[in-house]
Amino acid sequence: MIPLAAIPMAWKIGAALAVAAAVAAGAAGYRSHVWHAGYDAAVSDWAARDLGAVVARVQDNAVLSTQQHTINVGITKAKNEELAPVAAVIATRRVRVGHAICSGPAAPAKAESASGGDRANPPGRLVSQSVERDFRALTLAVEQDLATGRACQAFIEANGLVP
Repeated sequence: MIPLAAIPMAWKIGAALAVAAAVAAGAAGYRSHVWHAGYDAAVSDWAARDLGAVVARVQDNAVLSTQQHTINVGITKAKNEELAPVAAVIATRRVRVGHAICSGPAAPAKAESASGGDRANPPGRLVSQSVERDFRALTLAVEQDLATGRACQAFIEANGLVP
């Protein structure tokens, strides 16, 4: 073995620095490992809490969706019950232009075929088929909107949402 006194001082200092650097690097690596392990655990806990919150929110949304569907069915049923007789009247009544709009005295409309006639109907002029169809569609759409509004208003009043 070489005596310690034979090794130059620069080599001794270099070896000491190398050992110190190795110890420091090992300590830094260990600290980094411990820190990352703690960070990974924190991220894992955070992800688990988020997943739990998402699952709870999905369940709450499913319950709310069911409640809203039930409410919508009730409102639609009330609207349809109110609209059925109105739609029947709209579909059966002929559309006429009244005396105020017609120029001159009312005259019976000419029959479209030999089997039909307008003599039993009240005086006034019948409108064309396309105008009558459009008028009926518009009237039915307005009645549907009004019936929907009344059904929603009844729901609001029934559930105490009116101040």
